[in-house]
Order: sequence, then structure tokens, then C-alpha cells
Amino acid sequence: MSESHSAPDPVALSSLIASRVCHDLINPVGAIGSGLDVLDDDAMDQAMREAALDLVRSGGQKAVSILKFARLAYGVAGGYGAEIALEEAEALLRDIFRWSKATLDWRLKPGLVAKEKAKTLLILTNAATDCAPRGGTVTVSGGGDVFLIEAVGPRLILHDEFCAALAGDARELKPKFAPAYLAGLMARASGGGIVAELTDEKATIEARFGRETRAYGAPEGSLTAG
Repeated sequence: MSESHSAPDPVALSSLIASRVCHDLINPVGAIGSGLDVLDDDAMDQAMREAALDLVRSGGQKAVSILKFARLAYGVAGGYGAEIALEEAEALLRDIFRWSKATLDWRLKPGLVAKEKAKTLLILTNAATDCAPRGGTVTVSGGGDVFLIEAVGPRLILHDEFCAALAGDARELKPKFAPAYLAGLMARASGGGIVAELTDEKATIEARFGRETRAYGAPEGSLTAG
């Protein structure tokens, strides 16, 4: 099926991405609210109040991690066409992995890459944690125009909807897999693509970029966002 036949319109895709971000934020923001409710109750003892403060603190930290990640992975932080340091992408992912059962093994050399490559790496590496829901290791390697994300661990899974989204099939696309669709869109815009497969030993996601990596759908002129 051609991408144009199944592609969602920009408003629909934006809505799906926004829904994904909101879903990711529900848990930490809800924890903050629960903690504040306890702190507002004068009948609570000191132990409960300290536990509530821990809940607020951890919820706030997780929410900040998610927002920083989403700002670069889904947004246009810094403007179209910019380059991103791989060290920045690694730092964002290590922050996100604090809240995952998986550990990150980052093997990319420091340097600058096109923003579309960095965004794709962020999305795919974060998605790889879903392949290892019971914990494990997510390894990121490669460089140049080819990047490899591998997940190893017990009871690995690879959702068909995730693979379909990577390939550009947006039929019945759900918010959970909207980032995968976006990653595939960016890779194909450069003349490349993304494939994923599952074996008994590991789940593998390979992203290839063409030589003409450019801002997908970028408007004419210089548009920036903070």
C-alpha cells in the first residue's frame, strides 16, 4: 500500500502525537495531584506527608523527563534543518530510561547529526523499551546513515501495529504508535526507511537514511520554536 493512500492528514497526525504525550504524562501528573491532596489534609501524620512529598518529587521529575524528550523527539525545538549533538540525544534517553525496566547501552560516537536522524533515534530507542517489557538491555549502535537499535531480555515482543506504522501504514493508527509513524516518515523523506524484526534472541530496529536528509515537510523560510 502506498504511503499517500494511508497517510493521515497533518491535523490528525498532530492530534495522535499530542494524545501520546498526554497519555505519557497522565501517570506522573496524577502522582503529583495525589501527593498534593495528601499534603492538603491536615489529619495526615508526618510519615504520610513525607511519602506524599516523595510522590510529588518523583512525579515532577518524570514529567520533566517526558516533556524534554517530547520537545525534541516530536517538536521543532531549535528550528527546522538544524543539527543535534548525539550527546544531547543520549542524555535525554538516559533520563527517560530512568523510568524504564530496561537499561541503555549507547555505542554511538559523539558528534552532530541532522535533526531528523536525532529525532528518529530518540523515537526508536524509546520504543525499544516496549520490546522488553520485563527489562533487559537496549543497545544503540551504527553511525552515518545507518543506525541499529537492539533489545534483548526476557519475553521480547514486537507489535504488528508498530511495524505497520514504521512502514507508513496509518490505517487505524493509534496514539501509542504515532511516533513510529513519524520516525518512518522522516527516514523515507531522506530516501531511506526503517525495518524491525523479532527473533528468539532479540528485537532489532534498523534505520537507514538516504544522502539527502532534509527536514520533512519543512515550510519555506526559517521557522523556529523554543
